[in-house]
Amino acid sequence: MPLPATLATAATIATMATVEDLEARLRDGAWLLPGEVAKLLDVDRSTVIRAYLLPEPPKIRFRRRAGAGGYRECHPEDVRRELAARRQVHGDQ
Repeated sequence: MPLPATLATAATIATMATVEDLEARLRDGAWLLPGEVAKLLDVDRSTVIRAYLLPEPPKIRFRRRAGAGGYRECHPEDVRRELAARRQVHGDQ
């Protein structure tokens, strides 16, 4: 018997996107989910939540998506700043 098709969740969609797709969305000003930010920063999703979203004040600002899920969406400007900091070569100005 074939398995039933299920709807993709936000977390599943985040894992399907490539880094290039996520960077293009970020350039367009899209708010990203923590799993998408994790993929860009090359860290685990729980690290994004614990190290970037939970501290007071948060290193990456976020908003809650309306609806039952209440997913966090990360501010694109803050994500770009953290991505640039991770990519900076030590000693460069």
